[in-house]
Amino acid sequence: MDDLMNVLVFISMISMAVMGGVYFVFSVFVMQSLAQIRNGAEVMVKINQVILHSLFLPLFFLSSGLAAFIIVLNLLVQFDALLFMGSAVYILGMFACTAVRNVPLNKRLAAAQSSSDKNPFWAEYLQRWTRWNHVRTISSVLAAAALYAAGGS
Repeated sequence: MDDLMNVLVFISMISMAVMGGVYFVFSVFVMQSLAQIRNGAEVMVKINQVILHSLFLPLFFLSSGLAAFIIVLNLLVQFDALLFMGSAVYILGMFACTAVRNVPLNKRLAAAQSSSDKNPFWAEYLQRWTRWNHVRTISSVLAAAALYAAGGS
């Protein structure tokens, strides 16, 4: 069981770190770039459509599923506080935040998109979406660090 757990923790840690990197890129420069161009809202709507058919979605669900599985194994087999906390932070700060905050904002942005260049929801979207994306970034990185500290190297 230890070997299997080590492999699961390692894959989970790497996938969490990759997800954190994706979110970091959006927080640090993608959203700022989109804010500076005339059709930023339209581009973001297109990004949200394309991402659903990319490797992002399998990685999103793989990393979330592994985090949930690690929590269950921790509760049923052998408890490790760092593994539990890292996985819980990931589920709450990345998965739940995405489902409850970022995805609804994405849907609202798409619904507000019109044939004109100006999306009335865009300014509010930029501020709110980016703030929640910071939460996803930090949660993903902290979770990966916790799994690493627990021996996931």
